[in-house]
Amino acid sequence: MPYSDTRFSFILFIVLSLIQIDEMTYYSYNKINNRKFHDIQQFFPKEVYTMSHTQKPEPGAPSNPSMSPHRSYEEINAYVVGWGLFFAALFSLAVGYLCLKIGQTVDAFAPVSVLAMGMAILFKRKNAFPETVHIQAIASAGTNILGGTMFILPALFILHIHGVSFAEMVIPIILGGILGVFLATAFRRYFCEEMDAAYPFPSGRAAAEVLQCNEGAKARIMVLSGILAMAYDFILNTLGWWREVLSTQTFAWGQALADKHKLLFSLDNDAALLGIGYFTGLRYAAIIAAGSFFSWFVCLPVVYYLGGSHVMIVDGQSVLLSQAPIREVFNQYVRHIGIGMLAMAGIIGLLTMSKVVGRVVKRALRDAFSGQVTVATGLLRTQQDLAMSRIGFGTLLMAVFFAIFFHITCAQTIAQTLLAFCIVLIFAFMLSVVGISSIAFTGNEPVSGMTIFMILVSAVIMSAAGMHGESGIIAILLMAAFLCSTLAVAGNFMSELKVAYLTGATPKKMQQWQLVSILLAGVVSVGVIYLLNHAYGFTGANALAAPQANAMAAIVKPMMDGGAAPWPLYMAGAFFAVLLWMMKVPPLAFALGTYLPMEINTPVLIGGIISYLVSHSSTDEKLNARRLSEGGTVASGFVAGGAIGSLCSAVLHIGGVRWFQETWVTSPGATYLGALTYLGLCAFIYYMAKRIKKF
Repeated sequence: MPYSDTRFSFILFIVLSLIQIDEMTYYSYNKINNRKFHDIQQFFPKEVYTMSHTQKPEPGAPSNPSMSPHRSYEEINAYVVGWGLFFAALFSLAVGYLCLKIGQTVDAFAPVSVLAMGMAILFKRKNAFPETVHIQAIASAGTNILGGTMFILPALFILHIHGVSFAEMVIPIILGGILGVFLATAFRRYFCEEMDAAYPFPSGRAAAEVLQCNEGAKARIMVLSGILAMAYDFILNTLGWWREVLSTQTFAWGQALADKHKLLFSLDNDAALLGIGYFTGLRYAAIIAAGSFFSWFVCLPVVYYLGGSHVMIVDGQSVLLSQAPIREVFNQYVRHIGIGMLAMAGIIGLLTMSKVVGRVVKRALRDAFSGQVTVATGLLRTQQDLAMSRIGFGTLLMAVFFAIFFHITCAQTIAQTLLAFCIVLIFAFMLSVVGISSIAFTGNEPVSGMTIFMILVSAVIMSAAGMHGESGIIAILLMAAFLCSTLAVAGNFMSELKVAYLTGATPKKMQQWQLVSILLAGVVSVGVIYLLNHAYGFTGANALAAPQANAMAAIVKPMMDGGAAPWPLYMAGAFFAVLLWMMKVPPLAFALGTYLPMEINTPVLIGGIISYLVSHSSTDEKLNARRLSEGGTVASGFVAGGAIGSLCSAVLHIGGVRWFQETWVTSPGATYLGALTYLGLCAFIYYMAKRIKKF
């Protein structure tokens, strides 16, 4: 049935109202703290951050972190390096396997932090806290780099291209990863210090909370929350006692609503996502959810209405769009609008940060030509970075090295090499801004979406330059591997640098050893691909799923063989991002909601609502801040415990353990039980925070 103007207007009203409610929330938070919404003291216990609102920390330093900026600590030693590199290799192997098997990656911070804390107790380490911070930072490279490896390189095997050697796969991954470290380092002060209030970094704050939670009562609360979340997600993913994705399609009325009116609501009741939403806060969570509602409640019905007679391919079969499943239409049409939004949001972000970029480049050039390193007077230990001249030189060097590598392995002319050099340099900056900003808002990166956009643009340009067929496919995939590694490492490593800022660790030491860990993780991750291709393969009946790599292969082959891309959808998304910017709505947050599935965004909104309710649970502003902090402790336990529970479930699944209740989990009863248990998690956060009373 066609949509009437009244119904269409009503849906738009809901979306815009959410944005307006979110703006009101932002100002009400300002009223509580007399400062910007995401203040450090809102998320951390008074025992950790004791500075009052009237005091101001020194520039570049948070208030009273666990490691004082005025003291020196033994942060790096053989124990830290040995265990850090070991965990980097181990989790690169384990999570890489999970990524290719089930199409999902798991953040290493939670299990590594828990393991490092346990080893510190076992070995009776006297310097446990600084060592634990750097062990998890070094180990993080093992999972940070997986985007470029597991999302891209298996496409070569899927397309039966055997002319690329092991070294030719490793080189772009390592070069891109190192470039990502350099770019994150260059913008560390802006994102982590100067704009601390504007960028919440929920994953980084949760990690810092876990690491710093050494006070008895707080530690017990976090352990209790972590055990609850671990058990919850383990039961959810291993036993299937209740449904993970709560959807209206489970019910007859919901299925009829989806079939007739193309409307669907879904929510992933994962404990870790709820914790992430609490740290994200209502402002950005509402904008992200508004983007999701725009996709599913506005764009999808419009696509069905206007393109119902269009023929699309679903599971290899030709079907009318009007009869296609909602999720297929979202993936093949609406998601491309989100990709266009993300790309334009990256461009807007670069333009907005032009002064910052100019300042970074100017400082790097000044240091390079003067032969000296600019050091600010009275520089704190927590403000020390790699020399800007080395960062600028290293950034250019990585792009030059890749251009040389590209010319040797792929290019037929100098013009093609120069084009590849320009593409990777421009996209490296743009994608890094998108990746870092995405991590800062939601704890997630749109790696596959940005990589798809880069592949499409690069394929058009390089095809015009004369690259076609198998050689063109190799060229595009190696460029994508380089840029995907840059994007993934830049965003995730910035979150680690936020941890350094909040805990008082030395960022320079973290940067140095991240570079070393990238070298090891790059080799191991490519080795995992060869190993799994030999054991299972990426094509055939029993092949690994590798969903992202299959998507990349499906896109790049027709493009290099003369196919077309959905440019009108990309342009629509790009123009909509400009409109959002003109309305002073953060385009990146809205674009993330448009691109990501609804079930990922709705739990973030619920977590944000809980944080809002906690912060407004009394008329006493100081009490509200303490309660918000207490809820942050519970949310941190949810993030860490949920990640560990999901990892354990995935390992058991790969090991052949089949305890999942397949029949029950698809029933309405499992949905009701899932909704009930999820409400229990929400109530637990609110209750644990609300029980804090006045002194």
